[in-house]
Amino acid sequence: MTTPEPTREPETPPAAPPSGEQSGKQSVPKVRPAVAAAGRKVAEGGRTAMGAARRPQGRLIAGGLFVTAIVTAVVLVAVWLAPSGGVPTAQESSASAGPTSAAPSSTGEASFSPTPTTSSSPLPPNSGLTEWADKLAVKVEIPPVALRAYAYAEYVLTNRKPACNLHWTTIAAIGKIETNHGRVGASTLGPDGRVLPPIVGPALDGKAGRAKVTDTDAGALDNDRAWDHSVGPLQFLPAAWRTFAVDADGDGIVDPNDIDDAALATATKLCEANKDLSQAANWNAAIKTFPDLSAKVQQVFDAANTYGQKSRT
Repeated sequence: MTTPEPTREPETPPAAPPSGEQSGKQSVPKVRPAVAAAGRKVAEGGRTAMGAARRPQGRLIAGGLFVTAIVTAVVLVAVWLAPSGGVPTAQESSASAGPTSAAPSSTGEASFSPTPTTSSSPLPPNSGLTEWADKLAVKVEIPPVALRAYAYAEYVLTNRKPACNLHWTTIAAIGKIETNHGRVGASTLGPDGRVLPPIVGPALDGKAGRAKVTDTDAGALDNDRAWDHSVGPLQFLPAAWRTFAVDADGDGIVDPNDIDDAALATATKLCEANKDLSQAANWNAAIKTFPDLSAKVQQVFDAANTYGQKSRT
């Protein structure tokens, strides 16, 4: 199987950026000439980058670049409006908002959405992706809250490890194959990103073809002191969760059943080796680091490719 490559065909960026980061402000000050000039350059660069988002039908990049333009514009506004604006890293609880489209930026361009600032706000770091996610959610059939989490995770990793070339479509594909984005069985994904009831996979007791993994967390995540279970919408094993867990939404809780935390942890795991995921061999190897997906690599690819196609129609 092959992985998607960047394509080149122009796409018109949206006229205005998302407004999630401007809440709580009484008025919008005029933009300084320098910022306006920077905005024009960003817009030109965005149009050029977007030209790379459409060639081979179904490539995993289209959506990413589209979001990149949105995010870049929002970042300019945030820098002007926030007194102490800063872009936190993926290690920080207030990481910045998400990536671009289904299989975003394989061209090396950073993509995405609003960059959160260090100023306190009742809104989550990925709130700037709300408008983008709400519009795209219907096309790709992914809950908006999950779509924001996937795109935000791409954004953070694009800043931390740009050479990885991770696109949100891959994270979304894993979410689809694992739990249909937190909607498996009786579980549902709430507006806050938490899955209730929590998703706990079958015991890894070596039966029925399952792996055999004795308990490693004293039942803390899966309520089983004999065997481990995969947990959450992206199905982390307890040991893996201890390694990659992160508070992506800045709520002070690290929870594998929170789609925001789980998505960023997944992105971090996929890019752990910091290899270029636009290369088929590297992409396949990254997917196989998730034990229960090692036999489902083609399914993950097909889902990611489908999201790439749908996000561009």
